[in-house]
Amino acid sequence: MPDHQFLFKIYGVRGSYPVSPAGGTQFGGNTTCVMARTSNQIVIFDAGSGIIPLGKELVPEILEHQKKGNGPFHITIMFTHTHIDHLLGLPYFAPIYMPQVHLHFIGPATVGVDFETILRTQVLPQYFPVSMDEFRSQKSFYNVSENTFVHFNDSPEPIIDDIRQQKPNNSGFRIETMKYYFHPKDGTYLYNIQWNDYKITFATDIEGYKGGDQRLINFARNADVLIHDAQYTEEQYRMFCGYGHSSFAMACDTAQEANVKKLLLFHHDPNNSDQDLLSLEKNAQKIFPAAELAKEGWSWSV
Repeated sequence: MPDHQFLFKIYGVRGSYPVSPAGGTQFGGNTTCVMARTSNQIVIFDAGSGIIPLGKELVPEILEHQKKGNGPFHITIMFTHTHIDHLLGLPYFAPIYMPQVHLHFIGPATVGVDFETILRTQVLPQYFPVSMDEFRSQKSFYNVSENTFVHFNDSPEPIIDDIRQQKPNNSGFRIETMKYYFHPKDGTYLYNIQWNDYKITFATDIEGYKGGDQRLINFARNADVLIHDAQYTEEQYRMFCGYGHSSFAMACDTAQEANVKKLLLFHHDPNNSDQDLLSLEKNAQKIFPAAELAKEGWSWSV
């Protein structure tokens, strides 16, 4: 891709568990995974089942990179939280088996357990036949916090800084973080993904408020795209209040108050059919006309 270009692509939009295409889904059945990249920097957000097709896409590029003798191929994977639907694709991510790949894992410690320990636990012998150390890729692990921001300068490797000590540059590729507390057990992390003046706010697995949450509104202020959890209709939300997910109306309220240009409704309920989702989208557009359902395979560049 050209040096000046920024690309964003959606690989997984479902919540909780994957949905088979046999059930009929024009929006996609994989669980959460999105990617942001430039010509030499790749950042993946969450490793739901959507990371599996993403990995297959990257393999030819990795092999070409190796053929040119360019050293390690760096990939950064940032996690919003470590519930299983956001992790289940990782052992099937093809680049994790490639020795020429260096994976940089960035994510939260949860209920007192270090982030690296959480990832290693997922592939203990009781659960998976290949351990973290047996994956042939090079690996680095970093804990994310409320004050973390990630930037790259001109390097493919992430630079992890504390926003209290290092003021973010307003140019280039960078990610700022916000901890959101209303998701079961230990909250979740939201990310502002920024390329120069262009901003995508990634806010999945959050339970909103009627009228919007002021911290999130400020975080997403003037975003070009807000990707917001919208798992439920209003009727469903009444049944599942407290589960850590939002109704479409909550997402729309936040989008309005934050003055975002576009809202992508995300983390689709696996029990919702395409017709259910289209109805949800239609009702959301009555509140916020620039709302759309996120769809697996969508991409756009800047």
